[in-house]
Amino acid sequence: MKHFIGAAAATLLLLVPATAAAQVGHDPASSPYRDIFGKFILGVEGGYANGSGGDAGVGPASGPFGGVRLDINLSGPANAGFEALYASLDRRIIDPSLPAAEREVGTEKQSLVILMGGLGLHFTGHKTWHGLAPFIGASMGLAFGGDVPGDSVMGGFAYNTKFVVAPWAGIRWHLGRRLSLRIEARDMIWQLKYPNSFFEPPSLGESPVLNPVVKGTSEWTHNFWFIGVLGYTIS
Repeated sequence: MKHFIGAAAATLLLLVPATAAAQVGHDPASSPYRDIFGKFILGVEGGYANGSGGDAGVGPASGPFGGVRLDINLSGPANAGFEALYASLDRRIIDPSLPAAEREVGTEKQSLVILMGGLGLHFTGHKTWHGLAPFIGASMGLAFGGDVPGDSVMGGFAYNTKFVVAPWAGIRWHLGRRLSLRIEARDMIWQLKYPNSFFEPPSLGESPVLNPVVKGTSEWTHNFWFIGVLGYTIS
């Protein structure tokens, strides 16, 4: 995260002066740059998650999601965003008490309710270029996991509630004075915690779910989400 923010800030410092310089000499009527109208953008969002599931493959992985988002244009290139999401993601169910060849139980849906807030930076400041405004930023929040029936055989593993941090980058296309389309790629990062049963062989000569020599009892996983937001500037 530190390296991501550092690189983003350096890029912004390079691009913003160049953007400002490019506007010099343009007739305002023919300039490709336009001021971003309004301060509050309310949007509906949806997309698809492509998660890793972690080394044990039991975390929430792939599936659709949707929600609502409020963006607030602050001074200069800065903006804030708040969102509420609901996701239904595939989760692999295993029984760690069985030998590896028999361990797979199946796949079930993990419901997630996610509340997040974050800050972003527009590369073009408080303007668009030909209607486009590329951005970077990061959010944080909480993900609340619903009950999964298969957790009863998982030896103590469950998703429960997780702290989430998510760097993101994308572009907003201003289709008109009020209507816009935001396209974003995001890395949703959360921590999975594994029970002791994942590190214990079910019987002599059988391997456990995770090797206790090379794996700790928790793991931060990267989950790539692709998001589209249809927004309407309300004021």
